Amino acid sequence: MKRKSIDLNGPWLFLPDFYGEGDDATFHAPEWDDSGWLPVSVPSEFGTCLPELEFYEGVGWFRRRAVIPAEWTSKHVVLRFEGVNQRARVWVNGELVGENFDSFLPFEFPVSSLLKYGEENVLVVRADNTRHAEDVPGEQRGWRTTGGILRDVCLVASDPLHLGHVAILADVDGKLKITAAVSNLREASAQIELHAEVLSGDDSPCADFTSASVALPAGQTTEIHLEGDVPDVSAWTPASPALYAVALSLRDPGDTVDAKSYRIGFRSIEASKGQLLLNGEPVTLLGFNRHEHSLSGGMVPDPETTRSDLEHMKAMGSNFVRLCHYPHDSSELDLCDELGLLVMDEVPLYWWAGQWEDEAIYQGKLSAAKRQVETMIRRDINHPSVIFWSVSNETSEKAPGVVEGNDTLVQLAKNLDSSRMAVHVTNHWTEVKAFDFDDVMCLNGYPAWGNRGKSNQGEYRLEDARHWWESEMKKLHEQYPDKPILVAEFGHPSLTGTRDGVMSEEAQSAALKAEFAGMQAAYVCGATIWCYADHPWPGGFDFMRFITTAPYGVVAQDRKRLHACDTVERMFKKPPPSDFSEA
Repeated sequence: MKRKSIDLNGPWLFLPDFYGEGDDATFHAPEWDDSGWLPVSVPSEFGTCLPELEFYEGVGWFRRRAVIPAEWTSKHVVLRFEGVNQRARVWVNGELVGENFDSFLPFEFPVSSLLKYGEENVLVVRADNTRHAEDVPGEQRGWRTTGGILRDVCLVASDPLHLGHVAILADVDGKLKITAAVSNLREASAQIELHAEVLSGDDSPCADFTSASVALPAGQTTEIHLEGDVPDVSAWTPASPALYAVALSLRDPGDTVDAKSYRIGFRSIEASKGQLLLNGEPVTLLGFNRHEHSLSGGMVPDPETTRSDLEHMKAMGSNFVRLCHYPHDSSELDLCDELGLLVMDEVPLYWWAGQWEDEAIYQGKLSAAKRQVETMIRRDINHPSVIFWSVSNETSEKAPGVVEGNDTLVQLAKNLDSSRMAVHVTNHWTEVKAFDFDDVMCLNGYPAWGNRGKSNQGEYRLEDARHWWESEMKKLHEQYPDKPILVAEFGHPSLTGTRDGVMSEEAQSAALKAEFAGMQAAYVCGATIWCYADHPWPGGFDFMRFITTAPYGVVAQDRKRLHACDTVERMFKKPPPSDFSEA
């Protein structure tokens, strides 16, 4: 059977619930009169549904009716969400089908037994972006606490005998390893085999493989492993991002009962003897941090803006992007695969205070982080662009339990996927040097802004910031001589259009140039600017005199190019400058 799906994006009804009335009032009931609710288009964040909800933290209800085809009666049907923030509760025809606590990540529920086939069905989602200390992210974050159904929603029908999660490892030497979960929800045992066909970018057949036949009893799930060699593959690189298709067919026996297709790239990545190696050759990562935000949709994916951003990064000489500080929509990874941008994928464990918080909060947050690392890797493991799994950002390593927690998460990521690197990103690395399990040491630092701007030390020179990077990274390298260093964040704020003062566009350019010049040691495998575009900050936080836009971008929120764009292009495309003047 060919899989069928119903796109549930588009018209829904919405109602904010300021005081939690909806649960007792049974907003989820099919018979609830929703004629007074607001018509909205999903995906959507609360602030798009109603402008007054821009900084709202609370509950919002979404309702939709959908007719399910009668021919789906005997099929396995799941209701799938690509991302609901922060917590979600879902009902189908008045029945609670499940909850999810992980924002920015997909989840799905089997709903076959609850649907009315050939009739109208009522779907209800309770989205709640209230901050909870034990969640990931918890109470602290460097972006808006955006709520809503932020990503795609659909219903998918397959045969009760169907493929589940698929992981494909494609090495640069052409070796292909496929692991596919298969579930048999039929009433009888099945005799199954898995067939894989590999196609090049122009759809020419390259290779095909078939597994041994396996007996799968009713009601059980198994894994099928399939390996083979694909001859004469073209390696995936930033300069030449060669993509292949892997078409999988599940057969019982001979008849195809389910099929899936994936895009892959053949490449390898490793850290060895203080270097980062892509396909066995040293690579230097140059690029930007990017938040998933646009003026048109907020944190809802905006394919047009995303493509424009990534293409502009490439044009400036980038080969790398850190998707901060949460898993971005998978369509962005598709673009990185196509364009040739290496990626750091990250869960939103942010400013973690460890056991300085309540022990129950500590354990809850660690448990949530483990769950999210696993879900992120399951979702993104087949993207050749992804080379780093990042388990946290700027956690408080001095707090008890944080170093141990980061180590646990890094080791978890390595156990789940040994073909990529696992890291945490720290801004406390000059005080706490804790990288025993990290493949690469990922560092954040803002010496120019922290001393010359924020601390108002007028005598501090930009050359001092260059020396700071050189000397502090040398100390770290001496402690971990075999681990390469990636500068995961460096940057300087600017106010669009200003030409004088510590936050002028020229001041930003000069700081970027000076600091980048301090990152040219052989053991530094790359540098990543904070950040590509200005983006919204949380309201009510004194990040910088209570302004609500983070002004660190080399482009403004409306994507106007700032003075720093030309500077960065020269930095990334030419040898480091020898002139460290502030002009």
